[in-house]
Amino acid sequence: MWKSRAIVEIALASIFIATNANAQAYKWISPTGNTIYSQTPPPIGTSFELVDDSSIASSNYDVSSTKDLKKNLISSREAREKKKAEQQQIAASNQIKRENCAQAKTNLTSLTSRGQVTIKEGELYRKLTEEERQDRIKSANQSIEEFCN
Repeated sequence: MWKSRAIVEIALASIFIATNANAQAYKWISPTGNTIYSQTPPPIGTSFELVDDSSIASSNYDVSSTKDLKKNLISSREAREKKKAEQQQIAASNQIKRENCAQAKTNLTSLTSRGQVTIKEGELYRKLTEEERQDRIKSANQSIEEFCN
């Protein structure tokens, strides 16, 4: 039983190797100017040529261009990571601005909706003078201008 299974496996492996030995690949130029080799056809409408896989494997390629490509990939990754970090920093800054805007609007509402305003200083409460209240209203308006626009 195991002999017949081994024979079937060897036969299948031989067929697979023979099929791949004569395999062809598609070769085309991408929109960015790169030469693409693939066993799947290119996008519809792209001109291509069929080439023998063995010619691809045995073709000489420029090692320096491979190194340049690797450097470009690394620098692209670093640029993406830097941009992502900047975007996260901007998002955090915008969140702080939204919170400051909301607080400034709350302060302005508290200062203008009542006649006299009581504040807590340490453990004691005291009423703001009209001059202090007007200064705080002015400050709240400046904060709204800064953080809400």
